[in-house]
Amino acid sequence: MVKKTLIFGLAVLALNFQAFGAAWYSENFDKFNDGDIVGQDDWNIAMGQKTCQIQGKVKHGEMGKSVLVTEKTMVVRSFKGSNASTQYISLFARKDDGPGPLMIYIGGDAIKWGAAAKIDIKEGGIITANKGNADFPEVVKGKLGQWHHFRLVFDFKKKSYDFYVDGEKVVNAFGFRGEGGKGGVNPSLGWFFFGWDHPQVLTAYIDDIEMGDGEGENAGLPKALDQKDKLASYWANIKAGD
Repeated sequence: MVKKTLIFGLAVLALNFQAFGAAWYSENFDKFNDGDIVGQDDWNIAMGQKTCQIQGKVKHGEMGKSVLVTEKTMVVRSFKGSNASTQYISLFARKDDGPGPLMIYIGGDAIKWGAAAKIDIKEGGIITANKGNADFPEVVKGKLGQWHHFRLVFDFKKKSYDFYVDGEKVVNAFGFRGEGGKGGVNPSLGWFFFGWDHPQVLTAYIDDIEMGDGEGENAGLPKALDQKDKLASYWANIKAGD
C-alpha cells in the first residue's frame, strides 16, 4: 500500500513540476553585474539608444536587483521562443518620476514596428495598451513609485492579446500592433524590449521577467513551496506512516 501511495504521490509532484515548467525564460537580474545591462545574457542596445543599468537600490522584493530605465535608454532581448499558439509574458514594472513614459514592446516580427503589443506607463502612472496599430487607449490608472505586475497572454492564431495588471484583466482580445500596419505576422514570442528614446526625464524599473507557453496563470505569484521542499515533505509523511 505504501509503495502504491508513493508512486501516486511522485506522479502528482511530477505533474506539478510540469505545470510550473511551462516557462521557457525567466530572469530576476540578481546575478547580473551592476552597471550596463548590455553585454550581459544577450541583452543589446535597441533603436540606437544607450544601455539601461543594473542596480540594487530599487528592486522588486526584499533582495536582489532590477533594471533602471531612464531617458534615451532602450534595450532588447531576443529569443528562440516557442511555436505554441498561446504564450505569455509576466513582469514587474514601476515608474517613479518624469514626464517620459516607460515603453514596453513585445513581438515576434520586425523589432518595434512588428510588435504584437506595446504597453506604456505614462505621466501620473496612466497605463495604456495598443488596440491594433493606431489606437492606444488608457486601460488602467497605476500608481507612481509602486510595482505593478503585468501579464500579457498572446493568441498567435487569432493575432490578439489579453492584458492583466495586478491580477485584474484590463484588456480583452486587443489586436496586434503589427497587423495591417508597418509590422508582419508575429508568428511567435520572439523578442522583448523596453525604454524611452527621447530626452524627457524618466525614472523607471523592470524586474522578474518570465515567458512561457500557455496563459501563465501562476506567473508572478509567490511560490508557496519549492519542488525539493515538497518532495522532502512527502517522503517525511510516507516515513511517518510506516
